[in-house]
Parts: sequence; structure tokens; C-alpha cells
Amino acid sequence: MEALVLIVVLGVTVLVGTTVGGRYRVAPPVLLIALGVLLGLTPPLSEVTLEPDLVLLIFLPAILYRESLTISLREIRANLPVIGMLAVVLVVLTMVTVSFAAQAFGVNPAAAWVLGAVLAPTDAAAVTGLAKRLPRKLLTTLHAESLINDGTALVVFAVAVGLLSQSAEPGVLGVGEEFVGASAGGVLAGLLVGAAVVLVRKRLDDPLREGALSVLTPFGAFLLADSVHASGVLAVVVAGLVLSYAGPRVIRARSRVLAFAFWDLSTFLINGGLFVLLGTQIPRAVRNISSTSTGRALLIVVVVTLVVIGTRLLFVYLTAQVARLRRRRIMDPSQGPSSWRVGTVAGWSGFRGAVSLAAALAVPTVTVGGRPVVERDLIIFVTALVIVLIMLLQGTTLPLVVRWAGLSGDPGRVDEAQHARRRATEVGLAALPQVAAEVGAHDDSVRRLEAEYQRHLEDLNEGGGKTAEERRLERQLRLGVLAHKRREVTRLRDNREIDDLVLQELQSALDNEEIRLLGRGPNE
Repeated sequence: MEALVLIVVLGVTVLVGTTVGGRYRVAPPVLLIALGVLLGLTPPLSEVTLEPDLVLLIFLPAILYRESLTISLREIRANLPVIGMLAVVLVVLTMVTVSFAAQAFGVNPAAAWVLGAVLAPTDAAAVTGLAKRLPRKLLTTLHAESLINDGTALVVFAVAVGLLSQSAEPGVLGVGEEFVGASAGGVLAGLLVGAAVVLVRKRLDDPLREGALSVLTPFGAFLLADSVHASGVLAVVVAGLVLSYAGPRVIRARSRVLAFAFWDLSTFLINGGLFVLLGTQIPRAVRNISSTSTGRALLIVVVVTLVVIGTRLLFVYLTAQVARLRRRRIMDPSQGPSSWRVGTVAGWSGFRGAVSLAAALAVPTVTVGGRPVVERDLIIFVTALVIVLIMLLQGTTLPLVVRWAGLSGDPGRVDEAQHARRRATEVGLAALPQVAAEVGAHDDSVRRLEAEYQRHLEDLNEGGGKTAEERRLERQLRLGVLAHKRREVTRLRDNREIDDLVLQELQSALDNEEIRLLGRGPNE
């Protein structure tokens, strides 16, 4: 019963926090952590504790798999050197600088290394929210960095936790071997699981069973990698990339719509729930901090925040300069903003979020010898407040920085989409006689469909003679008519003139038409 109460409270808090945050323009993660702190002060939830391993296993695979399904593989290949620098070198550099800064204020070296590993990765979900403001190359670079650096950070996190809980002191060579082995094993596990799922889904045509397989995919990849002591995070990301590439050929429309709807909803709740859970741990962390005073802990928070931001900005500036000299840029700046302004945007977009939260909560409570890890509360406290400060500082000012840098959305994407629609319609028209002969369609049906496709092609080629404002009004007109159709169908059901199953069938058709008019999501 206590678990059920926790689930309901988390769900309600996520709904309230995201709704209030959206209405009053408050960063939802900040509000969710604040609400979590209030919940952590109430007796029923003040004693909530989470199994460290459970946090990584339940939260991360779902979050990372959803993000890996919606990334541009073409842009990853085009920007691989820069992504590699940000996802590997910057992670290690951030861990080192944060660790040294924390040690300068008296934090135990092992705990300082863990804190550095926890705060090293950026948040993929936060980067995704910038889709309408950043050029595609820069956005994809940041998005891919946030996915890959999760694996890098959690591999070094595992090594740092070994220092904290086992008093182990592996040498540089040992750490390097563990990093390479865990990374290679994670990639291989992801490829194996991804390939197996593709083969199975090629032979399935059932949305429910395919949906169930989609749910199992990230957890299966994580489990396989973890069983051989490899990086489960990298396995999940690689499996998601395999499905992203092969999906258009092996996944049917109904299954795809159902799977995306599930992952959108589940990751929304999981992301929000993770912020709330972290907030519930802060009051206890404040009470139990024994390795330093509260005032010094707050000072550590401020210093670590500045170090995290400063390290990223400095590294991005240096990387952009080297890339310019070698004619490899984060984005194509021809006739565009200067590279150092683009670098400022890239550096200012380094939010911390779900992975850092999960890693902080995954720090073990006791050592191998059974002694409590006294620095765990300090790590959780510092991680939570650093995330809040970064969200408040960078999240609120990022639109201004983007505007100052002269960056806008992605007009190239619109042109590519228009070209793809045109070519798809042309190919469909060309194939119409052959398909009609194969299925034995009547001539009247062929002519009606041909006329519909021809009108659509004319609209694509000439814009239908309409301005952007006229097209917007036409879309609003169609949506308004759809609303009336919905009300009438519902009225017929309410008056028992049609059955509920008939309502559902008609509603599905209306839903498809509305999705076509509005697009699949806010980032479309």
C-alpha cells in the first residue's frame, strides 16, 4: 500500500508541477524538486528510501531509449569528431575539475570523484526541448553528446563508487581498461539486442505485441550489458539507434504510433517523478550531512556550479577554435553568426538532469565492509542544488543567448520535408496503375485517388497559390470542421443511435486526420 501511495503522490505532483510551471513560465524541473522538498518534510514521505541499483535500472533505460529513437543519425556521422570530444573528453575534464574544486573545500577525495562523475553528463531531455530554437547541426550535436556522455559518465561513476564504497585504488591503466571494456561491451550488447529485435519485429504485425517488445528492448539491452559488467547505458542507446535506423522498414504505422505514445507518456512521468524523488531526499540529506556544515555545503554548491559551467564554456570555445582551424565546425556558419557566439550557445545549453539525479540516488548507502557512506547525503544535496541553479541560471537566459547569437530554427528541415512529400506523392502516383491492377480496384476508385494525389502534388509544387497565412487559416478551418464532426458523432452515441464501438472507429479516423493537420508532437 505504501508503494501505491508513493506512485499516486508522484504522479499527482508531476501533473501539478508541470501544469503550474508551464502556466507561470517556471522551469518545471525546479518546481518539481521544490515540491519534492515539501513532500519530503511530511511524515508519510520523509522516510522514503530508494534502492540505489533500482534507480539506475528503472529510470535510465526508459529515458535514454526514448531519446535515442528520435535523433538524426546523419548528423551524428557528420559531427562525430566534435560529439566524441564533448561526450568523452569533456566528461572526464568536468569530473576532474569538479573533484578538485570539491576537495579544495574539504570533501573526501573519493566522494569528490563521485560528485564529479555525477555532474559530468548533460541531460538529453532538456536539450530536446530546444528543438525549435537551434539549427539542426548544433541541436543534434548537443543531443548526441548528452546520450553518449551518459555512458561515459556512468562508467567513470562506477569506478568512482568503487573508490568510495570499497576503498579501492585502481591505477590509471586499470581505469582505462575498465572504461574501454565497459564501453565496447555495452556497444556490442546494444547491437545484439537491437539486431534481434529488428528480426523479430520484421515478422510481427500486432501493435500490442510489438509494443510489449518495444518496452522490453531497453531493459533487455541494459540487463545483457550489466550481466557481463559492461555499460548498460551505452547498450540502451545503441539498441535505440539500431531501431531508429531500421524502424521505417520493419515497424508498421499502428505499432509505431502506439509505441511513441507509450514512450512519450512514460518518460514524461519518469522524468518528472525522478525530480520529485530527488526533492524528497533533500530534507533528509540536509539533516544527515555530517562531513561538513550546511553553510560550507552551500558554498560547495555555488563553487561547483560555477566550475561546471565554466569548464564547459572554456572547453567548447577551445573545441570550436580547433574545429575552425581544421575546417570542422559544430554548424555551418556561412553568412551566419560567428563561431564564438555559436560556442556560447553550445556551452550555455549544458543542462544537468535525469542522469545526474539517478546517479546521485544510486550512490550506495553502505560500504562493502558495512560502514555507512557518510558523504552520500552531501552528494545528493550538492547534485540537487547544482541542477536547480543551472536550470534557473541557464534555462531562463538561454532564449536571450540564442537571440544574441543570431541563431534561429532549422529552415533546411522544412525544405527537406517538402521535398520528401513531393517525391513520395510522385512515386505514389506513378505506382497507382500497378497497385490498382494488383488489388483489382475499380476505375472510379482509381480516378478519385489519382485526383486526390494530383491536387496534393499541385499544392506541394506551387503552394496551392496560397500564402503562409492562408494555409494557416485553412488548417484552422479544417480543425474547426473536425471539432463539429466529433461533437456530432458523440451526440449520436449519447442518443444511442450508434454503438460505442462505432464511435471508437470513427474517432480513430478523426484522430488520424487531426494528427496529420497538427503534426505528431510539439517538436514537429
